Amino acid sequence: MMGQAIIKAVVFAVNAAVLDLCVEHNVLGDHHALQLLLAAATAGFVTSFLAAPVDRIKVLMQARGNSAYAGENQCVQAVLQTEGWKGLMSRGLACTMAREIPAYSLYFGVYGMLQATEYSAMLGPTMAPLLFGAIAGCACWIPIYPIDVVKTVIQNTQGSKKEQSMLEVAVDLYQNHGPGVFWDGIAPRLARQAVNHAVTFYVYDALYTSLTNF
Repeated sequence: MMGQAIIKAVVFAVNAAVLDLCVEHNVLGDHHALQLLLAAATAGFVTSFLAAPVDRIKVLMQARGNSAYAGENQCVQAVLQTEGWKGLMSRGLACTMAREIPAYSLYFGVYGMLQATEYSAMLGPTMAPLLFGAIAGCACWIPIYPIDVVKTVIQNTQGSKKEQSMLEVAVDLYQNHGPGVFWDGIAPRLARQAVNHAVTFYVYDALYTSLTNF
């Protein structure tokens, strides 16, 4: 929960800052869709450096259960003792970037384009963020879900042994479990993302509007 709070704060802030710069300096001209994608991709890149260590601890604790670690701090200490800071900060980083950059490009891109349609005014300031947030949350996860599966496997390893590449893990998963393994758990994931991002955009828009009008 703490990790997601920080990650979402950073990703929304970076996205808004880059989008403002694009508009202010006329980057990409009048191509608003490309400006949305550039801002979102930049936000995804920056956020990868926060998401990788947070996901690493989450994956290890979820995979090993309560019997392995007394809490998050003990899990962090165990990783640092066996792998050092590199193991905490960079294991699965490349895979996280491969997930976050396209995911946030779709996330903010889809939401921004939906908000620019006539349906935004029709739905109003309450329903539009809820519906568009749910759509954006699902849209960004469907194409990158197999990458997340590979990332989870990479991060669910502990010790000083050499980290497998994304391709090596993907080939192992395919050979041992077939193509269906890359979509295991997609239904509950999408259900979670729909609710998660509907609430995220609604709360963000409500707070942003309140603060700017204060």
